[in-house]
Amino acid sequence: MASSSLSLPVSLVSYLAICRLAAAATAPVAATWSDDTFGPDGPWPAIEVTLSEKQTIAMYPGREFQTFLLTSDYCNQNRSLCYANQAGLYNDAESQVDTTGSTGQIQYQSGPDYMFGVDVEGAKTTSWVDTVNFGGQTIESVSLALLNGSYMAYPNGNWYPLSVGCLGIGAPSTVNQSFSNSFGPLINASLIPGYLWEHNKTASNSFGMHIGSANPRMPGSFYFGGYDQNRIVGDILNYEDDYTKEITLKDISINVIDGSSPWGFESLGGLLASGNSSITSGGLQVKIDGCSPYLSLPKSTCDAVAKNLPVTYNEGLGLYYWNTNDSKYTQIVNSASALEFVFAGSSNTQNVSISVPFRHLNLTLTAPLVDNPTQYFPCYTGPGNSYTLGRAFLQDAFVGANWGTKSWWLAQAPGPNVPSPSVVELANGDTTIKASSNDWKESWTGSWTALTPDEVNSSATVGAPSATVSQSTASPPAGLSTGAKAGIGVGVGIVGLGIIGAIAFFFLRRRKAAPSESAASNTAHTAQNMPQYGFYAPVKNPSSPGMTESTIGTVGQPPNGMMYAQPYPQPYSQQYPQPYPQQYPQQYMQQPYGQPYSTELSAVGNTPTELPGSTTYDPHMLDGTQVHSHASPQQSYSSHSPHSPSYGTTQPQAHSQDGPI
Repeated sequence: MASSSLSLPVSLVSYLAICRLAAAATAPVAATWSDDTFGPDGPWPAIEVTLSEKQTIAMYPGREFQTFLLTSDYCNQNRSLCYANQAGLYNDAESQVDTTGSTGQIQYQSGPDYMFGVDVEGAKTTSWVDTVNFGGQTIESVSLALLNGSYMAYPNGNWYPLSVGCLGIGAPSTVNQSFSNSFGPLINASLIPGYLWEHNKTASNSFGMHIGSANPRMPGSFYFGGYDQNRIVGDILNYEDDYTKEITLKDISINVIDGSSPWGFESLGGLLASGNSSITSGGLQVKIDGCSPYLSLPKSTCDAVAKNLPVTYNEGLGLYYWNTNDSKYTQIVNSASALEFVFAGSSNTQNVSISVPFRHLNLTLTAPLVDNPTQYFPCYTGPGNSYTLGRAFLQDAFVGANWGTKSWWLAQAPGPNVPSPSVVELANGDTTIKASSNDWKESWTGSWTALTPDEVNSSATVGAPSATVSQSTASPPAGLSTGAKAGIGVGVGIVGLGIIGAIAFFFLRRRKAAPSESAASNTAHTAQNMPQYGFYAPVKNPSSPGMTESTIGTVGQPPNGMMYAQPYPQPYSQQYPQPYPQQYPQQYMQQPYGQPYSTELSAVGNTPTELPGSTTYDPHMLDGTQVHSHASPQQSYSSHSPHSPSYGTTQPQAHSQDGPI
């Protein structure tokens, strides 16, 4: 009898242990990649997220702190043809009706220039919070910045509309973003990886990213709380703090990897400093930015590379057009050759190289930048706040960070022949990651052409290989941390004992009372209204200024597949007859972009300053008070939901940036 009475609490403890083990399990959260590609300067892969429970939108990953979104009002201002329709538009009015989105009483407004290496002009953003579903996980009160009137400014003086927003991927030592105000305690807004970590969905406040490419098609890889080891090849660069801070680029070279050379050399280095005496052996300071599209470099560097390519410089856009009628064009862009970027390693004697094959440097400009699709080389010489390696570079680079330890990494990514994912969970204290044993050259086999001497010596066209990518897009974690493996082992034993104890417990309890009604199972939160092939009709706000029946009917056109294939008889500057230069004659148009950019940033020890209005890393309220990015503010309340993280973190308080702008 005594043993029988003892078995009940033991069984109950075992049962509760099983529940706690299940609740405490963590795993990397994988992104959902769109089936479509986007942008008038790529095209580029993008990640899909669902906001306000039903608005599915594609975004480029790569921004620290806030997520930047294009809204339905953005297209209301561009009635003739809105290129942001394809990726999807956020309807803030609808989110308010659904009671998921609001300003959260946040007064802070960031500047429009959320990309490095290019110039984004126009109106300030509106701070916002809403629920985000990422990879099947729901994150409450995510920190958002709404873009209603921002444009890309090019050297020709024209402002072109944006087409895709940028997903916030966290920040160093930061779980959530906290905003000061004049009437009470700090207001919290969630950062996605910090929220997942604090709510025990992932083992760390971290991410791992390789964006992949559109041509040749290679699916992207993005995880919060871990990384795909098969997306890392060779040596790894280890850095501290902020992954958008400057790192040292030592040199750029052209290398032939396999086959005959389409040039008169196998390797040509010294291109970074060529023709520019200000660039010494110390190299050039550059930033990495997944939101920015180009290789934003000194014009002397771009010219040195372009001198060896069949390209023509377009002064109006600050880019280089491929001469597609030149026989060398197909030889180079389809050859087994690459542009190599050499970075300074952890010591003065150790350099690490990341190569971008020329197959990835044969990109396409479409409307509104040009009237007809135009192949271009993405070295950019126009206005910008810093030298930056953007998505053109990240097609072939892995980037990851553990925000909790202020560690981040940069490494060579593989080509299209990548094995199925081998997902490694990042532990909370991890400061290093491991590369795969895969061979980078082999990963490109079948996706480039090893030229023969006859092909090089003739004027015949060299076609691109038609290789296909056979890779699984999802896989359970294959490289769990030691603690996770031990937990699984213990869990299996507990499960076995717990099942026996639970059966005995409930059997005895059943003899004394009728069984209670079982609890209803939780329903998984799934994305709604997710059409095929990645095309999203705009979510329009009929109450927005200037909206009429005719504009509502035309904004959603054209259909997917025709977005950039239509003929555009008028240049975009005619469709936008100087709207913003007239509205913002002094505030935004202080510098005439029509003049050639002859002055370059200093190369040695340069510390580029951001353009006026860039307050993303040093937020201030309208009344001048500072915005903080706290790991765990002591006195604060949620901007929208009681689930916003405001406690329970072990990460220290951190400001967005040192000092005021």
